[in-house]
Amino acid sequence: MQQRLSVFLIAVLMTAPSFAFAQGQDSTPGERNILIMADMLPGIYDNVNQNYFDGRRNLPEDDIHPRLHTDITRIDAPNFGAYAYLWVTTKGRMPNAEKSYRIATLSTDGADDEVILKHYIRMDGEITEDEFATLTPADLRRTEGCDYAFKRRADHFRGAQGDQTCQFEWDGEEVYTNNEIELSETGLWYVDHKYIKATGERITGVASGEPNWLERARIFHCYADVPGVAGGRDEPFERYEGFTLHDKGGIHFFETRKEPKRTLGLTLRAVTWHVNNEANDNFNRNSLVLYVLERMADGSIKDHAYTFNAAESERIGINLKWMLANCAMVPRDQAKPTL
Repeated sequence: MQQRLSVFLIAVLMTAPSFAFAQGQDSTPGERNILIMADMLPGIYDNVNQNYFDGRRNLPEDDIHPRLHTDITRIDAPNFGAYAYLWVTTKGRMPNAEKSYRIATLSTDGADDEVILKHYIRMDGEITEDEFATLTPADLRRTEGCDYAFKRRADHFRGAQGDQTCQFEWDGEEVYTNNEIELSETGLWYVDHKYIKATGERITGVASGEPNWLERARIFHCYADVPGVAGGRDEPFERYEGFTLHDKGGIHFFETRKEPKRTLGLTLRAVTWHVNNEANDNFNRNSLVLYVLERMADGSIKDHAYTFNAAESERIGINLKWMLANCAMVPRDQAKPTL
């Protein structure tokens, strides 16, 4: 009986409709990769560590990467397709920082293993949220030949422009670019190099040509108590809360309420070491660092103290007695009870 059943099942499988074994619904690699990139691209990126260590290494001025901060947010902008992102980059430090605004899109209209990134740039001014519903590609500037074709690599996506296909006028010069972007779980690497078309001379970027290295940031929810009461003592204090810091140099100042008023601040930085500062080849491990600052009457910034923890930590705090500060990725009102 069992043998007849086995023969019957084999016969059924052999005569079943072909879709039972078909691979006709397979996507292209690009159609799979766009789903990964769509989820990976949004984030806060900052090169605070690169900028700091370039200076600490005493590199020549023309080889120090400028401070760069990029916010990429997925948006609903119907005229730009299903994968649209507001891409805002801040270059330099306040109050002299410069901001650029663009909408980036992802598509699979290249080779079957590629994801195409297109940039639509607002040459002057912001792109605001109330524009998303009606904004069109014609309202912004996109230069033909300047798109990036991304392909998957071991642990990242690498996007490149065509060889000298991106050409335009810049500061009165006819220029071209051969730029690249690398996107990973940990950050963005990219070069923004412009070359004079007539001579091939590179006129932007640091002297070495090294790419900008913007690390992905995490968001922490913070508060400060003045003074920093501890040990369950019943002492009055004032709490300053409701602000967040990203861990790639996010900074927040607040003014105390009582006289004499003080302008205190916190900054948070996940340090990725570029050098070692230990003797005998000891290795510096990356750290999450919380700094306590104060803006003085003359405008200078005093660094009172700092504390550090493992780089992957999700909480960090410090108590100086006259002030307590606490930062955590999970807000206090969302902390999960545990044994």
